Order: sequence, then C-alpha cells, then structure tokens
Amino acid sequence: MTLNREVYDKDPRDNKLLNHGVAKVTTGQTEHELDTLRFEISRFVCEGQYADGLERILSQYLANLDQSEQPGVWVSGFFGSGNSHLVKVLQHLWLDYQFPDGARARGLAKLPRHIKDLLTELSNQAKKYGGLHAAAGSLGDWTGDSVRLGLLSIIFKSVGLPPSYSRASFMLWLRHEGLEDAVKEHVQRAGRDFNHELANLYVSDAIPSALLAARPGFADKPSDARLLV
Repeated sequence: MTLNREVYDKDPRDNKLLNHGVAKVTTGQTEHELDTLRFEISRFVCEGQYADGLERILSQYLANLDQSEQPGVWVSGFFGSGNSHLVKVLQHLWLDYQFPDGARARGLAKLPRHIKDLLTELSNQAKKYGGLHAAAGSLGDWTGDSVRLGLLSIIFKSVGLPPSYSRASFMLWLRHEGLEDAVKEHVQRAGRDFNHELANLYVSDAIPSALLAARPGFADKPSDARLLV
C-alpha cells in the first residue's frame, strides 16, 4: 500500500507552508518575510494559467516598449485562486530580486524555457531604458479615500519615499533643490531622527530649522518655514 506522503515530491510532514496558503503582496524585509518570499518563489508552479499569465504579461510588455503607451493588465479571479501569488512572484521575477545570501529569484524559481527567455529579454531591453523597476502592494493597506493616492503610495514606497503624497513631494523638492543631504545632516546633528521628523513634518521643529540652515533665505524664521513645506 502506498502512503500519501510517498506520492509527493516533499514529505508533507516536514514541508510547512510558511505563508499558511495565503500570499500577501508586501515589500517587507524582515527575516520571516524574506523566508516566506523565498518559499513562495522556489515552490512556484509555473504551469497552466500561471505560465499563460506570465507569458501574456511579459510578451505584451516587450512588444509595446517602443510605443507611446503600455496596455494595462487585469489579473482577476475569485478569492484564493492565486491572484496575489501571481502578482507577488511576477514582481520579484521581473526584478530578479536578490536575497541577502546572493540567491536570485529567477534562479530559485522553476520556470519553463519560454518564460526564462522572456525574462532574459526583459533584462536586455531594460539596459536601454535605465534598468528594471517594479512596485506592488495592496490598496487594503491604504487608509485614505482616494484610489489614486493609494496607488501613488505604492509607487512612492517602491523608490524609498514616504507613502504620503505631501511628504513624498517634500522629499522630491529637497532632492530637486539639492538640499536633501544638508537637511538630513542638520537634523541628525540636532540629535533627531530624520524619518521620525519627516513623519511628523507639520509639527516638526527640526526640519524647518534644518531647512533654514541649508537655505537661509527660505524664510525669516522656523515657524514661517513650516508654513511653506
């Protein structure tokens, strides 16, 4: 008599589901989140609708690189059908995400040859356009009313900016004006944490003072500078 565990490639008694069977599209970098991500990528079954979906998304994107617009892709299905799993795996295959130990997503995943070829072509084409980038997240994490701002928050976080539109705009302005490093350094010299001050931008004393130190003519006093940021 054959036992169930003898049929599977991995013994179910020793093979635990780190994500408990539910994929979450996150950008977390904790040890547990990275272990879960590695588990999901290395056990991604790229067959059937998963393989078809990746092929359609990648081939369509590559075919439209020289066009003025990129067609959107709608990933749909009932709860638990694998929508989030597909999006999460695609995000990291797109980037060929590198884990802390040097392992890369495309090397960990078991992919059909035609999908590997499309990903290779994606990387080759990216060299002409400034590199690869991918942003993914859940609108369920957004507490505001605007879907547009929720989407922007995902994009902001993917490039290391605060998810808030106003705070991200402030950081982009600092960079455009060449003030980011000077403001950060002044805040740190004052014994304050820049990220904490940025999160409390409109009540922070340290950031207006740092801004005036970096650009003395910006305002007459810190309280005036606060009204302008």
